[in-house]
Amino acid sequence: MAKSADFVWHSIIIGGGAAGLFCAASYRTPKLLLEHNPRTGLKVSVSGGGKCNFSNTSVSERNYIGRHKHFAQPALAAWKPQDFIRLLEEEHIPFEEKENGQLFARSAPEIAALLERRARQNNTDIRCNSEVLQVSTENHLFHIQTSQGILRAAHIVIATGGLSYPELGASGFAFRTARELGLQCTTLRPALVGLRAAANWRGIFRQLAGISLEAEIRIGKHKERGPILFTHEGISGPAILQSSLYWREGESIQINFLPVLDVRKFLQENKNQPVCFSKLLSAHINVKAVKALLAEYDVRACDAKRNTLQEAAQRLNYFSFTPISTAGYTRAEVTAGGVDTAQFCPHTLECKTLPGLFYIGEALDVTGRLGGYNLHWAWASAAAAARALAKQ
Repeated sequence: MAKSADFVWHSIIIGGGAAGLFCAASYRTPKLLLEHNPRTGLKVSVSGGGKCNFSNTSVSERNYIGRHKHFAQPALAAWKPQDFIRLLEEEHIPFEEKENGQLFARSAPEIAALLERRARQNNTDIRCNSEVLQVSTENHLFHIQTSQGILRAAHIVIATGGLSYPELGASGFAFRTARELGLQCTTLRPALVGLRAAANWRGIFRQLAGISLEAEIRIGKHKERGPILFTHEGISGPAILQSSLYWREGESIQINFLPVLDVRKFLQENKNQPVCFSKLLSAHINVKAVKALLAEYDVRACDAKRNTLQEAAQRLNYFSFTPISTAGYTRAEVTAGGVDTAQFCPHTLECKTLPGLFYIGEALDVTGRLGGYNLHWAWASAAAAARALAKQ
């Protein structure tokens, strides 16, 4: 039914992704959800390689970074992985637990459809192809200028996410709107993303593109262990994606390509062997990788001088390089940084200085590790806001 020009909505949710849909589905007050794409849940539909890594069995605030590290705790404590599992069981949607506690559904589009269906069942008017141009306040109400006219609401929820996946319509709307409303944002950067190598190493990495190794990554005091993957641009894989949360431009990273082997000691013990280092190490590491990484230092052990042996060991146990950049927002799983959480109540996600304004999901400066943590933050933050809105 059409609303008159002076109609005031109880609440308008801007953004029909994971957080926005889940918020709309979590309280019954009649509300409006605006999505600028032709349909809702586009990013959810492709998440987890099409299977939606919706949560993790070990969710806690330790799995998240942000300027205010304890901010996420109340929302996470109130919405646990078991709560989303219970929802899937009620809907007879199968799921499975994979390595490191990762929880996957059978079909990501099935999760997106569930979220929209539940939102509609809970009195949500969903309008797609509706672009929000500006948000302002007047007489204790929020005025939302859209491509289809001006709307008014007593409460608004910003759930438009970050800058990652621009091909699916991601934009800086949440951050631009925050600044226009007088709020502060922390530094934004691509995260859970591969790293690009400078020209002096890119040629070697390109030779190894597609090869995966178990390695240990160090960035400052942070250490990460797991699979890495060489790419045409540099290096990626789960351990690198996790490490990208902690990397800052200009920092070097150290890679131990053989974390289970003291290479210097091993080569010293085999220094009389009439075979190349790569042959000696072939039982422990991909031969093509060790040949490329050692380059001119891949000599016969019996001919190796002391400094050659030391350099070979250094390249495998303590390889260091400085990435020139990340692979960017088009490859990033998430945006690190966001609207500064100091401006919001951690129990309700409501703005302290602008009552009625809520920010949820990736738009806030709360970024989870790889493994289902970011979607879980979408559910937890959305549920917290919904509980508060239901009481208003």
